[in-house]
Amino acid sequence: MLRSGHITFGCLNNFCKVSEPTLDLWAEVLRAVPNSRLRLLVPSGSARGRVAEKLKTRGIDPSRIDLVGRQGRTPYLREYQTIDLGLDTIPYNGHTTSLDSYWMGVPVVTLVGNTVVGRAGLSQLHNLGLPELCTESPEQFVRLAQELAGDLPRLAEYRRTLRDRMKASPLMDAKKFVGHVESAYRNMWRTYVSS
Repeated sequence: MLRSGHITFGCLNNFCKVSEPTLDLWAEVLRAVPNSRLRLLVPSGSARGRVAEKLKTRGIDPSRIDLVGRQGRTPYLREYQTIDLGLDTIPYNGHTTSLDSYWMGVPVVTLVGNTVVGRAGLSQLHNLGLPELCTESPEQFVRLAQELAGDLPRLAEYRRTLRDRMKASPLMDAKKFVGHVESAYRNMWRTYVSS
């Protein structure tokens, strides 16, 4: 925001996760934060025109939408330098992409769903000690995105600290994770052998 003069929301998830309810939610965020932009990873071709049209029918000027295509790992990670705040998808939350976002210092606002795939954001944010980025309703999601867009010191603090939070979290504790998986396999084997 300090470089561009406007807040840029973003979502670099595989575009198949971007449902109609997700577009409704994001349109509400863009209306709540005038002059903001939305950066999305959308494959080239007709999909780009459809995205612009879908947002236009929701009252969002297509000039506020920046579309980027698939790219190699390093340029993809650089895209996070252009995003101030991530917006999660519903009903299927981001998984690896959200972890990439946190690693690159970009917080993601999530709407907690009722299924395993709709609660990935909740799980990740609790493991990072950031449950305050989880919302329980579309209205809460929009309010939180609007609040964060107006709090540049808080966004800067997230950018400065998120990678270290990840490094210190259970999300990055491979040794402990492998130990739990091994223990589960041993218990399954013991149960199988004893039955």
